[in-house]
Amino acid sequence: MQCFNRVTTVFLSAAFVLGANAQKINAEIFIPISNRSEIWLKPKTDTIENQKSYEFRIRVSPEFKISQFLFEKGLAVHNDSVLVITANSTKYGSLDTATLRVIVTSTTGSRIMLFQKQFIVHVPERIFPVISNPHTNLMKLNDKIWLERNRPYPKSMFIQSQPFVAMYDNEVNLNAYKVTGVVISLHEKEGRQMVSKGDTISMEALTELKKIKHPTAVHIKVDALQGKNRKSAWNRIIIYDE
Repeated sequence: MQCFNRVTTVFLSAAFVLGANAQKINAEIFIPISNRSEIWLKPKTDTIENQKSYEFRIRVSPEFKISQFLFEKGLAVHNDSVLVITANSTKYGSLDTATLRVIVTSTTGSRIMLFQKQFIVHVPERIFPVISNPHTNLMKLNDKIWLERNRPYPKSMFIQSQPFVAMYDNEVNLNAYKVTGVVISLHEKEGRQMVSKGDTISMEALTELKKIKHPTAVHIKVDALQGKNRKSAWNRIIIYDE
């Protein structure tokens, strides 16, 4: 029976028959895919880009057939003599390795071999998706808590000391505006607007907010400057008593 060198780089689990008693011994055989007579893979590419598809021509000698492909950290698709691999590494901003393994069986079924080829994967820095329709005129309480439209917030956030409101242009750039005024209006007291001439909520508004016992719609208007341009935006939130 033919034997293989144990110092090569791809493994195969197999059973060998030794001696008259036909004793089976499990072993690992390492077979590189390069420069083999049983299998060909072209082109001889060793370095690939992450998440980019590469097409190879792969063939085996007539007495063998391809049984299965295994490609770690990616995808391998085989169609006739064409193999397409796509690496998918999460090792962003550095180099990674990915191994292609090919299980080959003899046409008679008497022999199984596993070949492998290791690729170096170049993984660029992670690129976050661009928001196509970003939210604009975003408001923040005390520059810590985003005030999202129609979301509920506990009353305690608004009545401890004297909170201030910050505003940003959109969720992509997050450029801060200079806030010049804050107006608070409770839905239950429509028409009454409590105005502050700075970025803080007025004491009059705080007095009314402290009276809230049930979930109440509160409208917040922010006047701001972006350079010399004036900007005004309204937001509606729900304030409840804890």
